[in-house]
Amino acid sequence: MIDLKNSVIKKIKRANTDWWINEKAIVAANGLTYIAYVTDMGEIHLKEMDAKCSKTPSRDVRLCTLNCNYADEHNAPSVCITESGKIIVAYTGHNVHGIHYRITEKPYDIFSFGPEKTLCYDGSVTYAQLYENTVKNELWFFCRVSSVTWQFRYSADEGLSWSEPVKFLESDQGGLFYLNVRKQYLNTPEKEQFFFALYGHPRASQDHNIRSGIFRADGTLLKTDGSETPLNLYRGGLIRLDQLDTVYASPEGTTVRLLEVSPTLPLRVGFAPFVLDCPEAPDPEKPCYRSATFRDGTWNISDPICKAGEFLSRNIPDGSQTYLGGMAYYYGVGEAGIWKNKIGIAPVYTNRIFIARFDGECRVLESYLSHDNGKSYALEQVLRRIPEKEGKKIWRPVVPIHAQDNMPVYWHEGEYGSHTGGWHSDAVMLIEYDD
Repeated sequence: MIDLKNSVIKKIKRANTDWWINEKAIVAANGLTYIAYVTDMGEIHLKEMDAKCSKTPSRDVRLCTLNCNYADEHNAPSVCITESGKIIVAYTGHNVHGIHYRITEKPYDIFSFGPEKTLCYDGSVTYAQLYENTVKNELWFFCRVSSVTWQFRYSADEGLSWSEPVKFLESDQGGLFYLNVRKQYLNTPEKEQFFFALYGHPRASQDHNIRSGIFRADGTLLKTDGSETPLNLYRGGLIRLDQLDTVYASPEGTTVRLLEVSPTLPLRVGFAPFVLDCPEAPDPEKPCYRSATFRDGTWNISDPICKAGEFLSRNIPDGSQTYLGGMAYYYGVGEAGIWKNKIGIAPVYTNRIFIARFDGECRVLESYLSHDNGKSYALEQVLRRIPEKEGKKIWRPVVPIHAQDNMPVYWHEGEYGSHTGGWHSDAVMLIEYDD
């Protein structure tokens, strides 16, 4: 883990984030880390930095100013770096019926972004999730439209043109508002797959279950055990709930927050169950962090890892009072663990979790480690501690894709009042430079 004595704190000023957009940060094949973020002034940025050498200057480019002057998690950007080195950043404005995106004209050159282009939809768009499907040599794009449907489209020419959107998920009375997709590399001829989990809002939904599925690279929907269903993204059709597996079913009188979906094997989903004692003020002592692991053909729920300690905001009747500090699975090995998988080494197991929470005295960022394949987790290290009197909160740890061991995670410190415009933070990271 990080040597706290020899690490250096780095910050990206006014860098806000989101809860549901992937991917946020990537270590590219050139060894540099790229972090996409939205500022509290409504600007979309991409940061390039070298987490190995302190003498390499970082670079930052502003891609646009949105039609709002505050941070809104719905507007945050997704970044994709193709195998050819093209960098693509997708984002949306506030209550806009379209996704904007820009593509670099030169590999790994953040100052060569071309003009902004737009993909139009028939409703307001949120939660951009952009990936490269290297099996089909396509870009895949998922987003939520009008808060009630999820739609898919693809590009076979690195974003120059796109298919028409295909609706594949529609909210029922249960209100399936959130779909979290992660690309996973496989050490098999299939090469990669797209694992997802979905659930409804802890308060607004009538359904308090977390469900999971997999999109194979050819678009086929798989159950968690790999068995095929009739649905295919390219052919259209809506996902039925019986085509998915239940990761966690909330007992009566309780609800749950989906917090993380693992980008590598084994299949893992992080979440926090809790009780809504009353609509305005859930009890902060009751939420606890847990992890689910798909093992022996079924989803297995871990022992409670730790208490969340607090909700990020209180007494705001828009759902913000059910947001917790967050968690992130770590999977890096050496410089960039997943890149090594692509050349034939077995998948890296996801046995470390970063968690942001309140321990009763301080806001903390901690790592927890499992020695029994996800059955239980023990505290490994406290990476950051902020006394309550300082007034800053810690939330949303993010592990960059292909993470490097000397910068395995970054997180956000600052003020959090509401998920639509009430948060102002810096992205903070501890880096152990090799020099």
